[in-house]
Amino acid sequence: MEKSSLFQKYGTFIEAGKVLFKEGETGDTMYIIQKGRVKITKRVTDVDKILMVLGKGEFFGEMALIRQTKRTATATAVDDCELLAFNRNGFLSMISKNSNIAMNIIEALCLRLEKADNQIRDLAKRDMKLLVITALNDLRRVAKSSANGQISHALKYGETVKNIAEQINSVEKEVESVIERLASSGFLSSDGTILTILKPDELDKLAGYLKK
Repeated sequence: MEKSSLFQKYGTFIEAGKVLFKEGETGDTMYIIQKGRVKITKRVTDVDKILMVLGKGEFFGEMALIRQTKRTATATAVDDCELLAFNRNGFLSMISKNSNIAMNIIEALCLRLEKADNQIRDLAKRDMKLLVITALNDLRRVAKSSANGQISHALKYGETVKNIAEQINSVEKEVESVIERLASSGFLSSDGTILTILKPDELDKLAGYLKK
């Protein structure tokens, strides 16, 4: 089945900022992103922690669909999005007709399990540098420049430090200490008001290296 006919049958448009579903709700729909980004958040000790930011080709909401359980996280559109939305019958019909899609979903699920396992190990080790970098990468991917709608590399310093500290259950002084070390290494710069990501690609690579 061609993409165009899939979208004609299952496609939906979602405006930026709209919540597709909330944690704890009953759900029977999964989504595959065709355009735009969606952030997945979970409430942890009264703080909305960003679990991931998904883009084109990625999917979410599958647990409630496959296991028929309540939503374990909240999904919010970061941009205006084009999504494929499937209920259980629609999903089974789609994968029965397209084995490539089924294999892509299985592969993605395996990668998510591997990532979750790495995150558990990281939290167990309590590697502050890794935790701060991971949270910082998540925050900058959600932030958008008001000028052109692209991912922003300039964040409000105080707000960013506070958000990171809340997400990783740390204190702001520890977060600031890591940011200072990253700045001295040339990854970031800060004037106390604005935190600028100077080397976003290298910061991503650094996070990946530390997770090994």
